[in-house]
Amino acid sequence: MKPFDYLIIGQGLAGSVLAALLVERGRSFVVIDDHHRQAASRAAGGIINPITGKRLNRPALIDELLRHAFSTYPVVEQLLHERIFIRRNVLRLFTDQKEAFLWKAKQDLPEYQKHVSRSSPEVPANVLHSHGGIEITTAAQLDIRRLIERMRSWLRQQDRIRDEPVRYDQIRVSSTGVQWRGMRAQFAVFCEGHGMRANPYFNAIKLNPAKGDVLTLHAPEFSESRISQKGIWIFRSVSGEVLAGTTYRWDDWDGIPTAKAKEEIQQGLSEFCRFGFTIEDQRTGVRAVTKLDNRPLVGAHPLWPRLAILNGFGSKGALQVPFAARQLLENLETGSYLHPEFDVCRPSLWK
Repeated sequence: MKPFDYLIIGQGLAGSVLAALLVERGRSFVVIDDHHRQAASRAAGGIINPITGKRLNRPALIDELLRHAFSTYPVVEQLLHERIFIRRNVLRLFTDQKEAFLWKAKQDLPEYQKHVSRSSPEVPANVLHSHGGIEITTAAQLDIRRLIERMRSWLRQQDRIRDEPVRYDQIRVSSTGVQWRGMRAQFAVFCEGHGMRANPYFNAIKLNPAKGDVLTLHAPEFSESRISQKGIWIFRSVSGEVLAGTTYRWDDWDGIPTAKAKEEIQQGLSEFCRFGFTIEDQRTGVRAVTKLDNRPLVGAHPLWPRLAILNGFGSKGALQVPFAARQLLENLETGSYLHPEFDVCRPSLWK
């Protein structure tokens, strides 16, 4: 059999975007994935937001991350002939006076001004906003679940996916490539999410997985085109679903939705949404979060350069994956620079 350029292990968001970029480059590849039902991608909101968290922080490399996200997802759409990505604003409502004061200290900084409307946001009458808020103008939303489903269909049509788990003892690594069950490739890239904990090549890196839930709502009175956030977020997805979330659990990784998570999201919505809704569905996923520094894992293994990883994006996958995937391919194929914020070979990760 003619060798492939790449084996991709895992077809969540990272594996799907990587596959699309390989098509763009004219590379040959096969994806190996067994429908891992606990994958974070299956319950992710797909929000791309340059100002996040209670401290209103800007993620590291935000300008580069946004540039790559806004240029990469249209490439994926073109490949799949499917709309999965939309630029949209975020209506960020402050949860308390502390957040409002924090924003007052940051609002005149140039690095924040370019992401936020200078005028006060218009807030619908059925949304409570007693502490004010801002409108973030350089945001977007990616329909991750639809991307994965459509990519899987495309891969099947192209005979580029194998629906089975990877047994690590069947992988053979040499200085020139990787073999797995009769297939040969120049590189294998692991995009396994929190399944990385069982990978003998990378499990020395400790993860702290975070379980999250998303609700699908029936909310006829919710007509907002923006992503609305006040602790909990709510928005209408590219495909028309009204979604709300999300939660964080650090001690439960079974992938089963819980009543506690549902109640937490409902309570969060009730604190600022003044319209009725019913719950149609609840989805759960487990995010891969790097325990040491909460930063992504990108690049070749320090001892086995034919084995690489694209993982550890936590809740920022939609934002970070396009930049990380392009960095990985450039590094593997040309030896170019990997940003130290993402490089899997940063010394602090390995004993």
